[in-house]
Amino acid sequence: MMKICCSILCLVLTLLLAGCWDRNEINDYAFWIGTALDLTESGKLQKSAQIAVPANIKSTKGGGGNERRANIVLTATGSSSLVDLTQQIQDKLPRRVFLGHRRSIFIGEKLARKGLTDIMDQFTRNTDTRLRTDIFVVNNGKGKDVLNINSPFNQFSAIVAVDQDRYCRLGDTALRDVLLDVGRDGIRPSMPMIEISPINDQEKHKIFDVRSVAIFNKQLQMVGEVSGRESLELFWVKGVLKSQFVTEETEQGSISLYESNLKKSIRTEFEGNKLKAHVKLEGTGRVLENNTDIDLSVSAERIRLERKLNEIKAKKVEATIKELQLQFGQDVFGFGEEVHREHPYYWKEIRNKWDQIFPILEVSVDVKLKIQSIGDIGKRIPGIGERK
Repeated sequence: MMKICCSILCLVLTLLLAGCWDRNEINDYAFWIGTALDLTESGKLQKSAQIAVPANIKSTKGGGGNERRANIVLTATGSSSLVDLTQQIQDKLPRRVFLGHRRSIFIGEKLARKGLTDIMDQFTRNTDTRLRTDIFVVNNGKGKDVLNINSPFNQFSAIVAVDQDRYCRLGDTALRDVLLDVGRDGIRPSMPMIEISPINDQEKHKIFDVRSVAIFNKQLQMVGEVSGRESLELFWVKGVLKSQFVTEETEQGSISLYESNLKKSIRTEFEGNKLKAHVKLEGTGRVLENNTDIDLSVSAERIRLERKLNEIKAKKVEATIKELQLQFGQDVFGFGEEVHREHPYYWKEIRNKWDQIFPILEVSVDVKLKIQSIGDIGKRIPGIGERK
């Protein structure tokens, strides 16, 4: 009798354990690929979402320039609570929003200049937020405009921005990096900037540039931007830049190189009561174009050119650092963090005054870039550049 009762009990328990009590199928989710945050003309917060439309996604890798978009952009406007705006977007969808696949966040410049302290709180508390999500500021525009771009390279402009940031030489800046900088006293945050500025009708609504850097203060308010060569030098000193193409002008002509394995080290010291910082930049170079009469196959000539290029670059980086010190006064390089590591007791005295100390910090730069490859020929082909 006992065996029969045990058998019946096992059968009942098997029936109770079978089946799915909390069904979460993939078809129940709306995949949130990109987020845009803007400030309206009336001063209200606006949140936009780029949501994937599975029925329109191509089965093979390719462009997103088809007539049927693979995504839809939904917008909500209202209070300063991002949670309320997210719920408004959820109300427009027949599926549950899922943030696990979000690739990028775009901040309109108007909102960036007002300040991002309030909106960052939600990103740090929401466990669905991926800290590797890339974050950008939209130069002279709105984040929503980037989400609406129908790129020919990918069906989601939010993903295009991530890839473009990685290949445009500005490195890879994620939400995690910004939050780490915000939490430290010896460095100020910076973010890459996207600019929508097509030069012809073919690029309209399809192409954007990533070539500038937004600079923020301790309160997470954007105070300015740098672009071009200065932005690359900023990230090299910060330790983010890994490679770049560069052309340097010398007295004999121009030299173009591909610089890789870029590294930086910073040392701080006191001379009397004066704090100084010494920056050492290192890397290797490969000559891509030689518009001089220098024969790079001759070791003495190559070493002389190498020394000259390093002197030119060191002066340029010093000028960039000085310009940012005087113009913005924000230590986006991280000199304060080096002082903190090397002089912890002194840092306790000056950490609250670093924004006043940094603009007058004396910085010297030493560049040690070694030319490892000169190409197939040492001297350019005879006759190039000569008048007939």
